[in-house]
Amino acid sequence: MKGNVQFCNVSFTYKHRSAPSIKDVSLEVEQGDFLLLTGATGCGKSTLLKMLNGLIPHDSGGKLAGEILVGGRSTRTLGIAEMSRTVGMVFQNPDDQIFSTTVFDEVAFVLENMGLKQEQVEPQVQEALRLVGLLDRAGASVHALSGGQKQRLAVAAVLAAKPQVLALDEPISQLDPQGSAELLAVLKDLNVNMGITIIIVEHRLHEVLPLCHKVAIMEAGKLIWQGVREKAYSRQEIFAANGLRLPQSVAICHQLGVTACSDKVSDAVAAIRKCYDVPKYTPVTELAAAGLRGQQPAELPAIRAQHLTFYYDNPEHVILKEVELVVPPGQFIALMGSNGAGKSTLLHLIGGLLKPIAGDIKVLGKQVAGVTPSVGMVLQNPDFMLFNSTVREEIGFSLRQQQGNAPGWTEYCQQLVDKLGLNDLEEDFPLALSRGQRLRVAIAAVLVGQPQVLLLDEPTTGQDIGHIEDIVLVLKEYTRQGGSIIFCTHDTEVAARFADRIVVMRQGRIVADDIPTAIFQDQDMLKATGLKPPAALCLSQALYGGTALTVEEVVEYVRQTCMGGYTRADSAS
Repeated sequence: MKGNVQFCNVSFTYKHRSAPSIKDVSLEVEQGDFLLLTGATGCGKSTLLKMLNGLIPHDSGGKLAGEILVGGRSTRTLGIAEMSRTVGMVFQNPDDQIFSTTVFDEVAFVLENMGLKQEQVEPQVQEALRLVGLLDRAGASVHALSGGQKQRLAVAAVLAAKPQVLALDEPISQLDPQGSAELLAVLKDLNVNMGITIIIVEHRLHEVLPLCHKVAIMEAGKLIWQGVREKAYSRQEIFAANGLRLPQSVAICHQLGVTACSDKVSDAVAAIRKCYDVPKYTPVTELAAAGLRGQQPAELPAIRAQHLTFYYDNPEHVILKEVELVVPPGQFIALMGSNGAGKSTLLHLIGGLLKPIAGDIKVLGKQVAGVTPSVGMVLQNPDFMLFNSTVREEIGFSLRQQQGNAPGWTEYCQQLVDKLGLNDLEEDFPLALSRGQRLRVAIAAVLVGQPQVLLLDEPTTGQDIGHIEDIVLVLKEYTRQGGSIIFCTHDTEVAARFADRIVVMRQGRIVADDIPTAIFQDQDMLKATGLKPPAALCLSQALYGGTALTVEEVVEYVRQTCMGGYTRADSAS
């Protein structure tokens, strides 16, 4: 079978590392399967994926043991170019593999390199673009595409070679809900209607699990569990132990001792009602959320943006339009909206990386005129920030700059290493770490300078929930000490659970600014901006008319209102 994949007792140790990153992995993926490969950040998922098309070991060095077979052929004996015709690889960041100027040229490139004649190239390009829904953008510049469109273009470029296997490394981690839904719909179609074997590495399990047939979980380079999706729903303890999020509806059922047959909210509600008489929610008077909804605080704001307008080159393509934003000290704000809404541009203006066309920005009462130590920024791509030889040198760099010849390592540096899960990596080369680890190194490197304002662009990208919680605990401690945070995110569950306030942008304007409960109940705004409420909120609304945003809140309500958790069957007896 051409789409059959086998890992046979595979181990791999990178050059210059003493410990193996992959340890005795055996795994079989049948032709036409849709496999979700997941695990905690840094567990070896991406390394395993790179073995499929020969990037490991042919392009990486290191020591490989065992055998990887694709369609019965060993990746040891075939080069990367040959394997790429069988296995299409899509990386986490589409910009890493897109280098042509137009959509058509990007897809045509691989076919031209395969030696196809022009009359053969055009129909295959059109077919690949049709499959991913980009045929109408064939002549467009790649720079004019949204993040979701770029990711679909990357898929089209590998589909043009007609591979039997499609391997994707966290393809939706940087996409808004609409973009991720579009890409996942494409993958489902390729799997169901074309029989392409799909292997996907992802942390956003609540979006991918409903599509996959099987699940494989890794821990510290080892494969610790594999099985069909339905069995995965009953193994909450394995997912929790590895910092992985099951769909919230499944997690709620598990904590209430109810069997979840699917991830659908309606199924979860029906299953819970069979076991619990859940009374209707009686709302209580809520305290006014003054200071959390953008009103002017009594003290000096940490950030004040007024009439902020910005465009890059063309005045007709305005990125930000008359943006007004006030951030008081000590507030943790989630900045949300679709790809291209202007979120990153707003952060870059506040951080002094860009200058506004009109309006002004003040940080702690002072006009922003450029980069300043009072504002720290963590970019979406941490690789743009890492340039030292070791993690220790990277984290201590700003201190060495401030203190001259001082060693550049303090007790606070070590605390950040401990709290962000970077122990035993201090002497590693930062760019050799996993993406999630690189991002946490970048966060630590900015925090050691103790800026008064911290800006983070997608800080949860590539992170399992355990490391997300580690990051948030550090950031919450920072705000308790008076620091102010704005973080861009597409993760509604994280925003709902941790943010004090959510600011939503659409087409360069702020269209909503409120506490999380209010934001996620504004149906018209959610529809207009492409955001989705957390499944916990949908479940609480359907189950008892509630407004809970988290798994914990729903579980607590059901237990407390059902007489300590007695079920209908208990009370009947």
